[in-house]
Amino acid sequence: MGSPKTEAGGGQEVLVLDADETVRKGVERLFREAGLSVTVLSDIERAQDQIANRFFPVVLADLDTPKQDSGIDLVKFVRERSPLTAVIVMSRRIGFDAVAPVFRAGATDVIPKAREYVRDLRERVVQASNDVKAAKAREQLLIDLIELNEELLRRMMGLSRQAIDAEDKLKAREGGLSSSITGLGALNLLLVDDDPTLANELEKELTEDKGWRVRHVQTGGEALDSASQVPPMVLVAKENLPDLTGTMVVKTIKATVPSLIAMVFAPPAPGHAGEVRIADQSRLHVLLPQFMAPAELVTQLAEVREALLRKAKDRRYVKIFQNRFADVLEKCNRLKQQVDALVSKGK
Repeated sequence: MGSPKTEAGGGQEVLVLDADETVRKGVERLFREAGLSVTVLSDIERAQDQIANRFFPVVLADLDTPKQDSGIDLVKFVRERSPLTAVIVMSRRIGFDAVAPVFRAGATDVIPKAREYVRDLRERVVQASNDVKAAKAREQLLIDLIELNEELLRRMMGLSRQAIDAEDKLKAREGGLSSSITGLGALNLLLVDDDPTLANELEKELTEDKGWRVRHVQTGGEALDSASQVPPMVLVAKENLPDLTGTMVVKTIKATVPSLIAMVFAPPAPGHAGEVRIADQSRLHVLLPQFMAPAELVTQLAEVREALLRKAKDRRYVKIFQNRFADVLEKCNRLKQQVDALVSKGK
C-alpha cells in the first residue's frame, strides 16, 4: 500500500496555507503519504513570499486565512505571479455567494472543508499536481522542439555556406570571381578635398581592378552636385573646405544615401598629426587619431571594402539558402509559429 501512494504525487511540492494547526498537520501527513512534498504555512505574507521566489505546482489555501475571503487575494496573487500553478481553495462556506468569487479570481477548484471530503481533497490535489507536471513537461518539450528547429536551420545554413565557398574557390581556380565580389562591384568613392595630394594617392592605390572607382571634387558644392548624379557608397571629405564644412557635406549626402559610409578628415600639418573621423548614425567617432600619411587612410578604406564584401557574402548566403530551401523554411516557420502559440497559450 505504501509504495503506490508514494508514487502518486511524483515528488511534486504543495504549498498549504491554513491558520488551523490541526488542519495543517493533517493535510501535511495526508499529502506526504501521497508522495508529495509539503510546505505548510499559517501566514499569508510568507506564503506570497514563497510563491514569488519558488515554483509550486499546487497551492492549497483556506478561504478564510487569516480572515474571511483572504484566500481570494492569494488566488489572484498566484494567478499573477505563477500562472501555471493550480490553486485549490478549502472552505467551510460552500454557498454560491462564497464560492463564485473564488472561481472568478482564478481558482482551479474549491473543496468543502469537512472530514468526509478528505479523500476528494487528496485525489484532486494529486491530480492537479500531475496535470501541472505534465503541462510543464509539454511546455519544455515544445521549447526543446523550437531550439532543435533553430539548430537544424543553423546547421543547414552552415552547410550551405560551405558549399557556396567551395563553388567560389572553384571559380577562383578557373580565373573567375565569386558572385559576392561581382555583386558588390566597384565601390564609388567620392573624395572632397581642395588639395590634390590625397586624391593622387587614393587614385593610385584604390584602382578599379582593386574594386574602387574614385571621384575627386574640390568643394562642398561640387560634392553635393556629384552625389545627386551618382550616389557614392563611400565619402571622404576634408573638414575645412572653401565653401562648406566636411561635416555639413557628410550630413547632407547621408540624408539622401542612408547606407553611405562617410569619413571627415583634418590633414596632417607641419608639427602635428591630422585626424580621421567616421560617421556613425548622427555622430562622428575618431577612426585615426594620429593621421600622418595617405597610406593610413588607404588601409582603413581597404578594411571598409572587406567589411562590405563580408556583408555582401552574408546576403548572398541567405538569398541562396532561401531559394534552395524555400519549402523547408516555410514548414519550419509554420511549425515555429504553431509551437510559439502553444507555449504562449500554456502560459
